[in-house]
Amino acid sequence: MCLLNNLLEYLESAARRFPDKIAFADEVDRVTFSQLLDLARKVGTYISTRVSGTKLPIAVFTTHSVADVAAFMGAMYAGCFYVPLDGSAPEAHRIARLGAINPAMVIDASSVAELPIAEINNENLAQIRRDILSTDPAYAIFTSGSTGTPKAALISHGSVVNLTEWMCDTFDFDENTVFAGQAPFYFDSSVQELYSTLKCCGTTHLFPKKYFISPLKVLKIVDEVGANVMPWAAAAIKLIANSGAFEKYVPSGVTDVIFGGENMPAKILNIWRNAMPNSKFTNVYGPTETTVDCSYYTVERDLLDNESVPIGFPVRDTELLLLDEDGKPTPTEEPGELYVRGVQVGLGYYNNPERTADAFLQNPNSPYRDIIYRTGDIVKLNERGELVFLTRADNQVKHMGSRVELGEVETAAAAIAGVRLVCCSYDKEKSKILMFFEGEIAERELSSELNAKLPRYMCPNVVIKVDSMPAMPNGKIDRLTVRRIYYDDNQ
Repeated sequence: MCLLNNLLEYLESAARRFPDKIAFADEVDRVTFSQLLDLARKVGTYISTRVSGTKLPIAVFTTHSVADVAAFMGAMYAGCFYVPLDGSAPEAHRIARLGAINPAMVIDASSVAELPIAEINNENLAQIRRDILSTDPAYAIFTSGSTGTPKAALISHGSVVNLTEWMCDTFDFDENTVFAGQAPFYFDSSVQELYSTLKCCGTTHLFPKKYFISPLKVLKIVDEVGANVMPWAAAAIKLIANSGAFEKYVPSGVTDVIFGGENMPAKILNIWRNAMPNSKFTNVYGPTETTVDCSYYTVERDLLDNESVPIGFPVRDTELLLLDEDGKPTPTEEPGELYVRGVQVGLGYYNNPERTADAFLQNPNSPYRDIIYRTGDIVKLNERGELVFLTRADNQVKHMGSRVELGEVETAAAAIAGVRLVCCSYDKEKSKILMFFEGEIAERELSSELNAKLPRYMCPNVVIKVDSMPAMPNGKIDRLTVRRIYYDDNQ
């Protein structure tokens, strides 16, 4: 059992074991473990001499570079927690997030090397370190969830240590592991490769957004940098699958593809599995509030195109509860709302007690204080004992007298040839299921195929083809914008 209580111990151990090994590389720069340790301690000294206190938020404007990592580690050396923000975001976006956390300091990671640091204050850093517990915050990452309102999910050192130990053990990561780092640092999925790199002394190559303009090019770069693990968001997996790039190039050295962030249709995954039959594919699931991943499913059986890839089984030291509206466990094959308990559950939303109280709840079936996180996701346990994502709780509607899970309608549509992306909404006032899709198939043909696949009460009343599906910064479909542009504004 791991006895670490501070994530910095991973970095310090790596610097002792492999001081001259490349830890992180971006498009123009690279840093060894010993260089990263030295720069992080300098940044920690800089922050600690200018911030009065510890356990305070340090905002870091990121560029998906090696300097970002040094800034994060430096914030923790100062006894604070880092809040990664998109350095290229519009000013209004940045101001809103800064206002929500009121940081003790703002650091532009692109200028970390230019910070006026004379020398490392070892005595001060040591004193700070003695007072940090595993339950203290390591970072906060903003999440808008399904409401569109951003809030900063606060995560402890201990939660990230549990995630990292589980990942490295489960996937056998070691010093030969090379990650193709797709996710920007202001998305929680980046936490997986960041700390796994430090723990196992591997290497992460940070891919800029522009690489994904050309799916064919990004596949070639995976091989060029020698990556053998691809921890990518589902949105990136879908982008590659729908591009046809596999017809021209397939990476040859990838052993593991780890994906998550949103529901994955088996039709998309089957394109990857057919192209890369020797790779292992694992679906990881978890809201930001549960430290990236709270469940996982390694695909070891054939999946039909009309299935969703299961979200599987709980990660280490985590329990997943399926509860009905009365807080009682739901039986196999019956949908229930998913709650998470255990060390993966975060500390709440920083500076937002009301939203914290709404989502981080007392376990109704426990006689002692036992905080569980309410995910808002409707799932079921199938006959194989696998957890299967069905829909969001706010995507479950009553239509024609029956309960309809819009996620199930989306899964059925996604399995139809000629459909690339799809999302559904519900017009409660007019009692209509709305479907928006991107693809080659005609609206009437899609409606006809759905009528043959689904009960009448589940069939969309309105089917709208869009040229390009609006997306949020994390790559997920921007459902609110889709509905507003293609439906609400035309009524």
